[in-house]
This record gives sequence, structure tokens and C-alpha cells, in this order.
Amino acid sequence: MSDVGLALRQIRFTNKTFWRNPASAFFTFVFPLMFLVIFTALFGNDTLTVFGREISTSTFYVSAIAAFSIITATYTNLAISVTFLRDQGILKRTRGSPLPAWVYLFGRIAHAILMALLLVAIVAAFGAAFYDAEIPTRTLPAFIATIIVGAASFSAMGLALTSVIPNA
Repeated sequence: MSDVGLALRQIRFTNKTFWRNPASAFFTFVFPLMFLVIFTALFGNDTLTVFGREISTSTFYVSAIAAFSIITATYTNLAISVTFLRDQGILKRTRGSPLPAWVYLFGRIAHAILMALLLVAIVAAFGAAFYDAEIPTRTLPAFIATIIVGAASFSAMGLALTSVIPNA
């Protein structure tokens, strides 16, 4: 099997294991939406002046919760899940298999980036549908590229953090 095929298969496997853990999937996807609802309910839908431009607080919270979603889907999830896999001995078994280490890491990071993109889309759609948050579409390609780079960076930090966590 080619390296690309192995990488795609690893992404698919990581996706299956993520969705088979209902607690992880629940907290990854429901917490950001719950925080968005709580913050907009507590602080209302006033307007703020940011860099000389008037925006509603709901638009501000949608972007803040989208950033929180990226961190949750990448940094937090990878740090916790890889630490558990390490403590259960699964990483040693994976290391003993013919799967290259870079394919395993690529699969974990790519899955985290895809989850971050999905979460940002859900938060943005939720904010636009229920809070009339403004989603600028003219800067969408730069926004997506920024999400990918940011998610990859937080994924790398989450994986690095697993080396200093003593045990799960």
C-alpha cells in the first residue's frame, strides 16, 4: 500500500475511534455551542466598537467560541487521547507494527484539523442562524487557511504536551 493510502486509512481509523468514544465527541462538539448560548444569554446582544468598527457581541462571541473550538478539537483532545493511548500501551504496539510513525502522527493531526474545520463551520452556522452573527464570506479562503495553520500548530503543541504529562 502506498504512503498516501496508509495516511488516508489512518485518518479514517482515527475518525472511527473518535466517534466511538461518545464522551469525547459530546464534549468536543457540545461544549462550544453550550458556551456560545450561555455567553450570549448572559451578556446580551449589544454592540461593541472593535478597531473603529461596530459589531454585535454575538458576532464577537461566535469568533471567540470558534477559536475555543479549534483549541478543544486539537490541543486538548490530542493531549488527552494520546496520553491515554500511551498509558494503555497502544502506542508501543503501534510502534512495533509496520506502520510508519509519520503516518500515525499525520493521521492524528489531519483528523484534528478536520474536526476543527467542522466545529468552526457548526459554530459559525449556529451563530448566523440563531444570533444573526455576521460571517464575512469575502475573506473565507484566508480564514480557512488560518484555521488549518492554527489547528496544525495546536495539534503539534498537544502532541508535545503528552511527553510531559506523567500519566492519564
